[in-house]
Amino acid sequence: MPRETATPTCARIVLRSWPVFFNIVTAMASIQLPQKTALDYFKELIWDQTMAQDRFFAYADPALYDQVKLAASHGEFDREAGFAAFHAGATDSYKQVQFGEANVQLTFHANANDTKVIDGVTCIKMEPDIDYYKDLLAHGLLEVVVNGFSHSLTDPRQVYVLRWIAGRHAGVPEFNPPYTIV
Repeated sequence: MPRETATPTCARIVLRSWPVFFNIVTAMASIQLPQKTALDYFKELIWDQTMAQDRFFAYADPALYDQVKLAASHGEFDREAGFAAFHAGATDSYKQVQFGEANVQLTFHANANDTKVIDGVTCIKMEPDIDYYKDLLAHGLLEVVVNGFSHSLTDPRQVYVLRWIAGRHAGVPEFNPPYTIV
């Protein structure tokens, strides 16, 4: 991090964000899109105060958007209704539907001020997260409303457990981020 942003508050934010970062990138590495995995399109993590306990922001190749829409046409993602209410500045959002719980949601921020040229490619800002529930009503009532009343965020430990269990039930390779819950 640049020296002027390396504050104790910033350090606490980054340390608190590592479990969610590992959960999300591990999950994205297993999402096979028509071409490449979801993680393959990500180019640069945004290291600032937007890193949170339940999400982070990064820049990705805009080809990811077309790949996710194509995967949605094959039934692997659903477009999220009402995404703008929960993701300020977002232009679109899709949620993986592979599991009953702990699916990755990819939220796109493709406004002109949300782009960055990386290696000659004009990349778009992405906001990946993992929701407890696939169903919009369950997500709204049992996660968003509960978190709102309790002033909390989605717990990465709970996501880890839910994603691991969902994967076991689905018979896919084990969800195995590079950390252990003790």
